[in-house]
Amino acid sequence: MREPITNRGDIRNELFETVRCFCACESDCAESVVFTHIRSGKNIFFVSVGDKKYKYEYALCPYEDRLEYVRYDLYTCKSALYCALSEYFGRKMPWGSLTGIRPTRVAARLLERGVPHEDIAARLCSDYFVSRDKAELTARIISVQNRTVGDRMSVVSGGGQYPPNNLVNLYVHIPFCPTRCAYCSFVSEGIEKKTWLLSPYAEALCREIRRTKAIIAEQNKKIFSVYIGGGTPTVLPPELLRSVLEAAYCEDAEYTCEAGRPDTIDEEKLRVMYQSGVNRISVNPQTLHDKTLQAIGRAHSSACFFEAYNIAARFGFVKNVDLIAGLEGETEDDFASSLCGVLALSPENITVHTLCLKRGSRNALCETEQNSHTEKMVNYSAGALSSSGYEPYYLYRQKQMTANLENIGWCKPNFLCVNNVTVMEETLPVYACGAGAISKLTLSGGRILRFANAKDVILYLREFEERIAKKELFYTTNC
Repeated sequence: MREPITNRGDIRNELFETVRCFCACESDCAESVVFTHIRSGKNIFFVSVGDKKYKYEYALCPYEDRLEYVRYDLYTCKSALYCALSEYFGRKMPWGSLTGIRPTRVAARLLERGVPHEDIAARLCSDYFVSRDKAELTARIISVQNRTVGDRMSVVSGGGQYPPNNLVNLYVHIPFCPTRCAYCSFVSEGIEKKTWLLSPYAEALCREIRRTKAIIAEQNKKIFSVYIGGGTPTVLPPELLRSVLEAAYCEDAEYTCEAGRPDTIDEEKLRVMYQSGVNRISVNPQTLHDKTLQAIGRAHSSACFFEAYNIAARFGFVKNVDLIAGLEGETEDDFASSLCGVLALSPENITVHTLCLKRGSRNALCETEQNSHTEKMVNYSAGALSSSGYEPYYLYRQKQMTANLENIGWCKPNFLCVNNVTVMEETLPVYACGAGAISKLTLSGGRILRFANAKDVILYLREFEERIAKKELFYTTNC
């Protein structure tokens, strides 16, 4: 796949992502793409794809605000390029010209500009070329979010209300897994040769958590939700898991711990989570077909998942189960049977991910690997989950997703995970602890400031005091 030739080098990456939607690999798009932007009383775009030439015109930016100007500029550029590629290849993408990870943010901005909620889907279709079903899905998600946590979310309130400025989320990262999944590029390490790091890492992590919570208290802020993620937090032995969970505990906060790998869950660890105040967990099979589990590097069987899930159910946790649509070798019937197996358990949350060929994952080495049935799988899941009483409540997209689709979180009424919503919509600051964790401060005007901890665990331990001091300065200087 070729990068576009353009006089807009400042947005080359964004233009390239639009081309990527139509050309998954170089063999799909041998033609050159030339994109030229000229301002002459209006925005004029000339797009050449192979031997075809296209011209589009848009009005100049109607907004004086700098951030709105940048958004409008990018919107018109991507729209022109998308229209040319769509006409040249004779097909449309389900998310139209939207290549960002949060389509709901676009819908929220329309609400903030006074567009009625009942018109949001139509505007997404007309302005961004989003398909009707995806546009309606986005509007439905905004509605569910507003109904549940609207007064605490600036970006989806639609009424100009902002969240209390003293609410924050606490994130704790455990960068270890029992094995590396074929599709994964998260910051994590297999523990086969790293078990000696678990104890010193947990000790340092607890210190960082306590210091972070002290800063939160000094700033007169309140922890809204706590999320222990990874990696696989339950790879820690019970005594280390308890130390981390107790350090992170906060009264009256939603408290989630990922227990995604069923082979790392047993009754003792679940009891530790329960006694430490955790009230939500993830138990993620990804698929209920053992052949696929083996192929993607998951060291457990479907039977192992059911056993872990049933133990978790006895403790009364709110449970989330993840499935992946588009796994190599799976048919539509395979995915449907996995979803039906999960629905039979009736978990409070179900997240349907679309396979993403991420850089750094084993699957990324096979860029031509695409599952032609993925879109039908995702569409099937939407119908099956809706008819089973689940509501879509958050959505995000990633680069290189199969079939240019999305990930959607579904929940039973009143079981929405507020951490998933506020983190994905970037409406609350995130105070993050652990190797590879990224803290985010939300500022006025939609700006986000980030501070990333060292990814490497040994470097995290070696430079702990120096880097924690810098992070504490980041918190205090910008709040």
